[in-house]
Amino acid sequence: EVVVLGCDKGHVKMWGVKGPKQTKHICQHSSSVSYLSAVFYQGSYFVVSCGTDSTVRIHAVHCVDSEHCVSEHSILTIPKAGHGLCCELAIYQQQLVLAVSTDNCNISLYQINSDSYKFLVTLSGHEDWVRSLAFKVDDSDLILASGSQDNYIRIWRFMPTSSQPALNFEVKKQVMLLADTECCVRVENILLGHENWVTSVRWLSNGMILSSSMDKTLILWSKDADGLWSEHAHVGEVGGNNMGLFGAFPTSDNTMLISHSFQGAFQGWHRAEEDMKAWQGCPMPGGHFASVKDISWSPSGAYLVSASLDQTVRMVGEWGEKGWYEIARSQVHGHDMSCVDTITDTSYVSGSEEKVLRAFQAPTTFVENVKRITGRDLTSDAQYDVLGAHIPALGLSNKAISSADMNQAPAEHTGTATVKDYEVPYQVSFAPVALNQPPVEEILLQNTLWPEVHKLYGHGYEVYQCAASPDGAIIATCCKATKQQFAVILLWSSGTFEKLTELVHHNLTVTRVRFSPDSSKLLSVSRDREWVVWDTTSHILLARSPPKAHARIIWDCAWFKDNSGSFMTVSRDKTLRVWEYESGTWELGLSRTFDSSVTAVDVHSQGYIAVGFETGGVAVLAKEEEGGVGKGFITLVEYESFICPSLTINTLQWRPSTDGAPQLAICSDDSSVAIFNNFVSC
Repeated sequence: EVVVLGCDKGHVKMWGVKGPKQTKHICQHSSSVSYLSAVFYQGSYFVVSCGTDSTVRIHAVHCVDSEHCVSEHSILTIPKAGHGLCCELAIYQQQLVLAVSTDNCNISLYQINSDSYKFLVTLSGHEDWVRSLAFKVDDSDLILASGSQDNYIRIWRFMPTSSQPALNFEVKKQVMLLADTECCVRVENILLGHENWVTSVRWLSNGMILSSSMDKTLILWSKDADGLWSEHAHVGEVGGNNMGLFGAFPTSDNTMLISHSFQGAFQGWHRAEEDMKAWQGCPMPGGHFASVKDISWSPSGAYLVSASLDQTVRMVGEWGEKGWYEIARSQVHGHDMSCVDTITDTSYVSGSEEKVLRAFQAPTTFVENVKRITGRDLTSDAQYDVLGAHIPALGLSNKAISSADMNQAPAEHTGTATVKDYEVPYQVSFAPVALNQPPVEEILLQNTLWPEVHKLYGHGYEVYQCAASPDGAIIATCCKATKQQFAVILLWSSGTFEKLTELVHHNLTVTRVRFSPDSSKLLSVSRDREWVVWDTTSHILLARSPPKAHARIIWDCAWFKDNSGSFMTVSRDKTLRVWEYESGTWELGLSRTFDSSVTAVDVHSQGYIAVGFETGGVAVLAKEEEGGVGKGFITLVEYESFICPSLTINTLQWRPSTDGAPQLAICSDDSSVAIFNNFVSC
């Protein structure tokens, strides 16, 4: 009923699920929090936090109402405990027991009282750091499973000395005094099955153990009638380029296993048989693991493209009523991505921290899979002789794989892909897969790349922004700049990818370029605090901002979709300003000042204005008019902080041509991409 969070700033906080606004700052470590464990005991929540400041803190948190509003809490500190790697709490013999693993490769046990703690025993045996601990009460005994970087899992059994069974052989054991009961502890089993670090161990409700490892696999362990543990099921990847699994846990009914990996991806497996020996991969929500700098809807609104500093371009689509899932990872690059924009439903251009832009076109497998998964039939100019792409060793460009390279048509798949049935004349891991559901992580990494069709050369520094005209004919690009000679905007033909012209005016980096709805004009804003309107046919400057249009950097701009010719700009000076078009000129109209810097803006075809802030906040406005004259802005909704990103909003964009309520996509520096539905009723 509560959520406890620790962060790299050293904060430990608690939320009540029924009342998410009720937040309590529990404690502060002097450095990052490495692990948390919590249990409800004698009317209080006991929370233990391990920190890299070599302390372990125990928090007794008392709640007084159903909303979990914290009334008071007390803190105990175990000083000089060592670098805490993990901890686990358990209730045994009506006492609270704490196990802590530190950087000395040992496990220390403590008895926790409301105002004190007592050291019980040290468990030695692992030869490397212990990364995970899990308790289970078994009748009158307590069992502890520990997973270590030495690739082993150890199972320790605690029992009252009086109930210890007679054995025909001597077993090494330790004795501890828990309250008034003398208990002994011994190693019951040592499990070896992983080929790399064991990163987590979890008990299932049926007595099995689930373990995850950096070898990219999960193992289910079961105990037979003779008390011997063995592998019951083995799932995961063989080969590939993942960095391993950081943790895993089962669902409460044991029908699903979920893991998370080095790059933040979730992977899931559904139980295929009642005996839990067979498991099948299933789609899982996913996302970026670094700042997301740009997003763009496909012209038909079938999917959303995002570019991130994690060096990938990803595509998400709506899988019926089951939500949004990643449907392709079209670009895995060697440079941090900075911008992306779709040209057509099956082509886009992207830029990164290099001087080159790259254009991509969808393979036929993507078009077919999108139709099966989302039900959307793309307006396709896809390359029908190209099935996919691969990245050569030491290369940055996605190379096309044509149908001639494959000797067999793709088979129907509902989950995991296979490459063994295909023969490719060069060494690649690609296999065309026909999907009826969103792809799993393995397929995303290997089989959803788009082929690169062209490179655009011309900028002197790292590419910063790009935009494609609504009619798909022109691409505008710009790069980082501190001088006018580099702050040029290059226009390209999207058909031939030839450079059309250079637009020269700005003196510093152009932060955003936007085409008008009819593609006849281009609006650019810059760090030099100016906006400029260009004619896309004659390439002449039509208008520029008046002096002091904004007092700080202009971050973003957007055209109104009513073909009035008006547009708006937002700036670090915390203002949003509307520039009304009349008689061939643009004059300042409505203006609004906010409490924080405005970093992103977009206008819906129905007139809704979405704004994003440096703080991570998002609001939706509308113009208030009287007699056709603007009077001000009405705030339709201001999203609450707990559902908004925690860092700067970089881009937001309304979904085009949806039949239902407007949908707003946003991306942020906190690595998130979010889609807000039906904002009017919020």
